[in-house]
Amino acid sequence: MNNSNQIQEDFIRFTGEISQNIGLNRTVGQIYGLLYLNDGLVSLEDIVNKLKISKGSASLNIRELERWQAVKKIWVPGSRKDFYQADTDFVNIIYKRGKLRIQRILDNLNEDIVKMPKNLFAKSSHSKIEHIFDSCKSVQSILKILPDEISIKRLSEVSNALNKFKTLFKK
Repeated sequence: MNNSNQIQEDFIRFTGEISQNIGLNRTVGQIYGLLYLNDGLVSLEDIVNKLKISKGSASLNIRELERWQAVKKIWVPGSRKDFYQADTDFVNIIYKRGKLRIQRILDNLNEDIVKMPKNLFAKSSHSKIEHIFDSCKSVQSILKILPDEISIKRLSEVSNALNKFKTLFKK
């Protein structure tokens, strides 16, 4: 195996491990890693062969990546195969996925708190639960004002602006 193939295999393994470490399916990360490294289009068949996974697993995990807008299906005239390409702005993908996950957790927590009978807890517990409810509402209001998408370029621009702003106050 040449050095280039080894680097590619290591990267795909690494993206699979990261995916698993953040609570996602390992195969989702491996597929994204494979597509990320390829400049061109990759067919579902190529994904199956390169990752040595079933077509069903590849298809299921590709659909998950499509829902996150991490990959997109590309139509190739004259071909009946499905081809895919990765969105290489992984910062935006992680950002959108994290924002969505936090929103879902807070929504579920709020629903559960609202459903709790008010007389179930002692006064001190009731105020603590109200504090959690209020905190969730505060975080949700912050999430609503955050942009839907962010890019590496945009993060760099924000960072540069903050650094310039910071220098104004050092004087």
